[in-house]
Amino acid sequence: VGMPEEEVVTRLKKAAAAKKRAEKSADNAHKAFEVIVADALREGLKPAQAATLTGYSYETIRRIARAHDVEPLREPTVTSRKKAQPGGDSPA
Repeated sequence: VGMPEEEVVTRLKKAAAAKKRAEKSADNAHKAFEVIVADALREGLKPAQAATLTGYSYETIRRIARAHDVEPLREPTVTSRKKAQPGGDSPA
């Protein structure tokens, strides 16, 4: 009733190849985005600003910074140290 099997297989292979290309392209774009975010942080942009400008969460920006060895922009405060401890007052 449908297409010949050979045509179905060909279409499936083409679709799989297209999906792999799209995934690779998306992965490359994601890596480039992370590098740009890390560079912006190194230039002095605050993580909260980066989060607002990109639409990504502060936590995502923080993870990107950590993955790219971006040093903390300032020394942690007593309050932030307490929040970072297990059982701290962190809202997360």
